[in-house]
Amino acid sequence: MLDRWTNGVNGCMGRRARGRALRRALAAALVAGLLVLAGCGGSGGQPAAGDQAAGGAGSSGGEQGVQTVTLRAMTIGKPTERYRFDNLKDAVERLNQKLEQEGANVRVQLEGTHEDRPWDEYKQRFILAAEAGKAPDIILSGHEDVAPWAAAGHIVPLDEYVKDSPVYQDVFPTLWESVTLDGKIWGIPQDTEARPLYFWKSHLKQLGWTDQQIAQLPERIRTGDFTLDDLLDLAKQLQDRGIVPAGQGFWTRPQPGVDFYMFYLAYGGQMQDPATGKLVLDKEALLKEYQFFARARELGVLKPSLLGTDWSIWHRTVTGKQVGLFVGGSWQVAEWQDQYGLTDADVQDLGYALLPAGEKGKPGVTLSHPLVYMVTKYSQHPDLAARLILEATNPEFNTRHAVESNHLAILKSQLEQPEYKENRLLGDLAYMVEYAGFVPLHAQFGNYDQAIYRGLSAVVAGQMTPEQAVDTVVKQLQAQLRDEVIIR
Repeated sequence: MLDRWTNGVNGCMGRRARGRALRRALAAALVAGLLVLAGCGGSGGQPAAGDQAAGGAGSSGGEQGVQTVTLRAMTIGKPTERYRFDNLKDAVERLNQKLEQEGANVRVQLEGTHEDRPWDEYKQRFILAAEAGKAPDIILSGHEDVAPWAAAGHIVPLDEYVKDSPVYQDVFPTLWESVTLDGKIWGIPQDTEARPLYFWKSHLKQLGWTDQQIAQLPERIRTGDFTLDDLLDLAKQLQDRGIVPAGQGFWTRPQPGVDFYMFYLAYGGQMQDPATGKLVLDKEALLKEYQFFARARELGVLKPSLLGTDWSIWHRTVTGKQVGLFVGGSWQVAEWQDQYGLTDADVQDLGYALLPAGEKGKPGVTLSHPLVYMVTKYSQHPDLAARLILEATNPEFNTRHAVESNHLAILKSQLEQPEYKENRLLGDLAYMVEYAGFVPLHAQFGNYDQAIYRGLSAVVAGQMTPEQAVDTVVKQLQAQLRDEVIIR
């Protein structure tokens, strides 16, 4: 249930020659303006207005015989996530120093953008540029884009650059798994996160919970003593006591996103078959997930209109302590502090835990969604692009990003960085990585995701029963994915 991230991929793959020709013509026209905004294009040229640029030794001509190569990058995120681009920019000097020491007759400079825009727009811009052969050298996106973009020929494998680098040993191994497809590494992790269940300690105290009981809740969830049924009961108590308004005892995110798969995993669901690589739909797990949301609606703790709510309304409501329990991202705490007035005292009042399992005795779950740098096939200098990414992947740079944006460490060496060790939230969330799942790397995951989210939306809105929604999803997946999905 991604933020329609794969729509751009599916939407830009034409089925007929005439459609492809028309889209390419349109893409060529759009890209002329798009390149100014997105920093996409071939090597050379000047940065467009509003673009960011960085150059090291030789970036303004340099010594005689030394060639300057301009690399371009596209990244996305909130202002607190600016280091996704700035780490690349600051890595230019590091790379140029090494090139000089090696006696190479080339230096690099970087141009590009860090964009705070909806994911579907961002990815559509990249796809249009790629189809016109004008993509940047480096693109940052979610790890799930590895599969469709590799299949479409937009990105290149990076094994020859990565496996001999110290970075390869420093990155947590599970993160390499998230970018490995058909035995090849297609991306370099930039950050990762957890998606906790949040609650307000002051709310629980109003219910009569002691400090000790509140402190024990995350461990009870981790060990399976507190389940999703208990979550709904607690949400109902918060509403019945008037601590939060009706319909706001429990909230999920308001828009499509991978968070919803945590509920599927919490009931034992599986998304991909490790032996065949095919997608998997577990009908029993999906039914239990949909039944959970139907109960939440029937109890009145989840608004039927929640899905589709504007993000700004959602953020203001949860940070205003008007929601009892809610699922969010670890990075959102930084966003709440930066944009929604969350104070240090509020952060101290904020509790967090894994999402409870659906069955007693089962451990809680979370889902991690690594963002990764990829090198496009349109780069004339993939070796330099890969080396720049590797230079940007170091404990100092990644830690400043983690601390600024509340993302978890991707490097083992980050755990020893003083700034990281001093951050209470990151330290408290670190254990969640052990309980995290990932969405599948599969070219058809976008269609799978859309069908399951449509079913969920219908259940939450009261338009379908859980059983009807599961039947509809199964039929859609069988028709669309055929032998690429295993229905269990």
